[in-house]
Amino acid sequence: MGFIFYSQPKGKGMDKPIALIVEDDRDILALFRHVLDIAGYQTEIVMNGMDAMDRLQEIKPNIVLLDLQLPGLSGVEILKRMRDDTRLKSVPVVVITAYAPYADALPVEPDLLLLKPVDIHQLSNLVQRLQATQGAMNEPTHDKVTGLYTKSFFTVRLAFSLERIKQSPFRRFGVLFAELTPLADVKKQLDVEEQNAFFRKLADQFRVTLRPTDTIAWSSYDGVFLTLIEDIPSPEAPLKIVGRVRDGMKRFVENHNQGLGLRVNLGVLICDDVYDGIQPIMKDVERARAQLQAGLYTNPSIFDREMLARH
Repeated sequence: MGFIFYSQPKGKGMDKPIALIVEDDRDILALFRHVLDIAGYQTEIVMNGMDAMDRLQEIKPNIVLLDLQLPGLSGVEILKRMRDDTRLKSVPVVVITAYAPYADALPVEPDLLLLKPVDIHQLSNLVQRLQATQGAMNEPTHDKVTGLYTKSFFTVRLAFSLERIKQSPFRRFGVLFAELTPLADVKKQLDVEEQNAFFRKLADQFRVTLRPTDTIAWSSYDGVFLTLIEDIPSPEAPLKIVGRVRDGMKRFVENHNQGLGLRVNLGVLICDDVYDGIQPIMKDVERARAQLQAGLYTNPSIFDREMLARH
């Protein structure tokens, strides 16, 4: 039987974000707890796989640091069960292992992979960069109208994608943005129920066009769909994806225009390890949207930092 340890600094409230550390090496545990305590987390430590699953039935942590080699139940099985659990599948999981080939063969992909021995500075930098998403981790993950992910949850996924490419600098990912304009006319000419039905149907179109595993979000404030393209194997890949989305949205507009004079704006921002956080990425997405609306580029377009800087 394993043990569960709780770390709660004196005088602090229980509204702190929770980090569940599942690891049976006491030296590594001490390192992780030290870094996460300093970062402001309420840390819980579990040294046995079965105890970890029992604890996950009681709480929903903000982040899980998970070793793969555990007594009682393997980290691989814990990751699979979390991803199969509707309540837990959105919880970010950082896998820690000393065996890179074993990690590459995982049946379920974690949000992030750290190889032992973990450097304390690497871990500290990781935790600091993830702090920007902490508030979003406590908010609802799905939009009530469309059923897609919320923009706040999208930023959480974005932060982990950025961390992955910082570990593998030759990798790239993309942020696809799509919007119908003029959105003001939709809100002006349709009542609330009609608007909700309209955006639900458009969200369904996105689900059909993109992969079920893609992180597709809807920003209800500005009416923008955001999609995370996790891996870009070739320069042609984002072009193919944006082409499919463009064709699907055009069909949708033709069938549901309702005399609104709608048009589609589409683009993909290519992201690399030069970005130092999610805020600069989201600012560049907004710049790309503005430049596309101003007619500075063809619609749709593929953007990167250098292109945006030229304007």
